[in-house]
Amino acid sequence: MELFRNTHIDFLRVKWICIGASWALIAAGFISIAAHHGLRFGIDFSGGTQMVLKFAERPDPAKIESIVKPLNLGLEGVQRYDTPEKNEVLIKVKQQEREGRDVTQEVFSALSAALGGPAAGARIDANVKGHDTFATSLAAADPDNVAGKLGATAAQHYAAEGDAIVAYRSQVGLFRSPADFDAIPNVSPAVKAWLKQNTVIGPFTVLSADNVGPQVGRDLRTKALWAVLLSTLAMLVYIWVRFDAKFGVGAIIAIIHDTLITIGLLSIFNREITLVVVAALLTLVGYSMNDTVVVYDRIRENMKNNRRDPLPKIINDSINQTLSRTVMSSGLTFLVVVALFFLGGEVLSTFALTLVIGIIVGTYSSIYVAAPIVVIWNEMQARRRPVAVAAAAKAAAPAPRGAAPRPAGNRKSGKR
Repeated sequence: MELFRNTHIDFLRVKWICIGASWALIAAGFISIAAHHGLRFGIDFSGGTQMVLKFAERPDPAKIESIVKPLNLGLEGVQRYDTPEKNEVLIKVKQQEREGRDVTQEVFSALSAALGGPAAGARIDANVKGHDTFATSLAAADPDNVAGKLGATAAQHYAAEGDAIVAYRSQVGLFRSPADFDAIPNVSPAVKAWLKQNTVIGPFTVLSADNVGPQVGRDLRTKALWAVLLSTLAMLVYIWVRFDAKFGVGAIIAIIHDTLITIGLLSIFNREITLVVVAALLTLVGYSMNDTVVVYDRIRENMKNNRRDPLPKIINDSINQTLSRTVMSSGLTFLVVVALFFLGGEVLSTFALTLVIGIIVGTYSSIYVAAPIVVIWNEMQARRRPVAVAAAAKAAAPAPRGAAPRPAGNRKSGKR
C-alpha cells in the first residue's frame, strides 16, 4: 500500500530553516531546564518515598496535601493516580536527612486521624495492616482453637489465613464494610467473626509504598546515563561500518537532536525523568535510527545507480521514494502511543508523552536533519578539495625559465 506515489518534494530546499527551528527548540529546552534548576528527577534517581493509596470515596488531592504538608517531610506533591473512578492518589516525599524516620507510618497516621480512621492503640485497621499483623493477632487470639492440637501450630495455621485476608483485599481493592469479610475464601467462620469484632474499616488502603535511598538513586542515574551513551556509540559504529563516515555523523547528530529536544520538551511540560522515561528514550533511539537507516539505504542504492546525478537530487529522490513507508510506519505507531497517552492513565502518561514527542521528532529528523547533514558534510569536503588541489599543484609547479637552479644545500668554497 502506497500513500504517496511519484512525489517530487524538494525537502533540502528548507534544510537551513529546519535546522534553525531545531536549534530554537533545543535552546528552549535548555532555558527551561535552567529555569527549573535542572531536570525534575523522580524518586528513582533522586531518592525518597512514593506511596499509592486507594480510598473508599473520591479523594481530594488538595485536602490530602493539606494534611501531609504540616509533617515537614519535604512533600513533593499529591496527585491523582490512574483513572478517577479508581479513587487512587500518589504521594511523593523527598529523601529524609534524618535517618530512621518512618515516613510511611507518619503519613498513614496523619491521614487516618484526619479522615476518620482508628486512633493509635485502637482496633486493627483492616485496610492498612499487613499479613504479619493479622497472623500475629490471630495466633494470639486463636479463634480456631488450633493451639495444642497434634500436627499443627497456631503460627503456621494463621499465617495462611493472614495471606488469604491480604490477598482478597488486594483483589477487591479495599474492604468497604465488615460484611466484606464473609466473602474471603479459605478463611474459617470463626476467623471472619473475629475480624468483625476486632477490626475497623479504615478510609483508605495502601497499594504500594516504595523507598529509594540516595545512593541507589545516584547509581540508577549513572547507569541510565551510561545506557544512553553506550547505545548511541553502538549506533555510530554500526552506521559508520555499514555506510560511510558522513552517514555516521549525520545519524549521530540526528540521535542527539532527538534526545535533546525530547528531554527539553519534558522539562517544558514539567514532567519527571524516571527509569520508565529512560526506557522510552532508549526505545526512541532505536526507532529514530531505524527510520534513518531506511532513508540511508535508499540513498546508497541511488548513488550506485545514478552516479551522474548530484548528491542533493539523489537525497531528495530517496526521501520521496521512502516517504510512503515513513508515513505509514510512523503514523500507525503514533496512533497507538496517542491512545496510550489519553487512555493509559497517570501511570503511563509521561511514558506515552515521551513516545509521542520522540516519534514526531524522530521522523522529522530522519528527513530534515540526518539527510541534510550528509549534503552539508559533502559540501564542506568539496570546498576543502580545491584548496588541497591548488596547494599540491603549486608545490609541483616547475621553476620559471632563466631562473637559476636552487642550490641543494650550503657549500663552502675556498683555496686548499
